[in-house]
Amino acid sequence: MEITSGRLTGFRITAPDGMNTRPTAVRARKALFDSLGDLSGRIVADLFAGSGALGLEALSRGADSVCFAECAPGALRCIRRNMGKAADLLPEVQYEVFPGPLPGSLKRLSSFRKPEYIFADPPYEQSAELLDSLLKDPVFTGWASDAVLIWETDAERGGLKPPAKPWKLVQIRNFGAARFLFLVQEKEQKTEE
Repeated sequence: MEITSGRLTGFRITAPDGMNTRPTAVRARKALFDSLGDLSGRIVADLFAGSGALGLEALSRGADSVCFAECAPGALRCIRRNMGKAADLLPEVQYEVFPGPLPGSLKRLSSFRKPEYIFADPPYEQSAELLDSLLKDPVFTGWASDAVLIWETDAERGGLKPPAKPWKLVQIRNFGAARFLFLVQEKEQKTEE
């Protein structure tokens, strides 16, 4: 598995052993990031990060800083190894790794700068439950107030509930077997008296 474009093109990503982590397919990751365009100067978060491939791809395409959230020990070791090598190539980037399950570790995670893009690739079988839980969490909603949340799930999987307010689903994109939900928060309209 490798980075598909940008400053780290061809960078080899170490993935955790076993079947507990399912990295985003290379074609789906490339199509997603090609659709986003230049990420220069952006702050991003990679939740349920696994190998950290989504965060690394964002850094390769110009992001300035990224935070990774992951709870599996093997995946955390891979993220740290991958970022150690990537930081040698891009010494100006800032990153932080937050261990622990979500949404339980949100208070620590929210100490990181407010992101502009949040990539989330949870276990597909828990996707609906985790999305619903995060969108109802006031800590997450405050931290992610100006972000685009890009939630990955299985293109065949249904059953996702409409998002909790103030969140709004603005787009769905399918790339191969992966489905990406784009969510933003609706801003309250102030009325003049």
